[in-house]
Amino acid sequence: MNFAHDGLHDDLTRLAAPPHYYEILRREIALANRNSTEITVIRVILKSKAPLYEATLISFADLITNSFRYEDAKARLGEFEFGVLIRGDEALASELSRRLVARWAIEGTLDSTIAYASVKFSPGEAAISLINRLDDQLLTQSDF
Repeated sequence: MNFAHDGLHDDLTRLAAPPHYYEILRREIALANRNSTEITVIRVILKSKAPLYEATLISFADLITNSFRYEDAKARLGEFEFGVLIRGDEALASELSRRLVARWAIEGTLDSTIAYASVKFSPGEAAISLINRLDDQLLTQSDF
């Protein structure tokens, strides 16, 4: 399956591409440091024992778009990996993520599941540190 982007949007899902998402993250971190706002990053991985087809990824991307708020930055970060950046705390991130999981259980394919994790930004933290904490959180929660 092809994973291509123009630097701003993923060609298949039209979600933000990784370079654009990480630029948004960098700007939101700077804003959070100046204004003491809360931001939380969420990583979502779509897993399946059977092959996932493009139509499934497009449906999942649409579901991400509709499960989170308009102002949340949503991106396709890898072939089956997605990221969401929200202004809010981990409780809000958890609520929105659970909404996505519940909707996928109804609308998704029978043989696919979702793994997700979220971490809240700590003032003064670098973007790479935040992403590393998110990776660690996801690895401790999943069966990869």
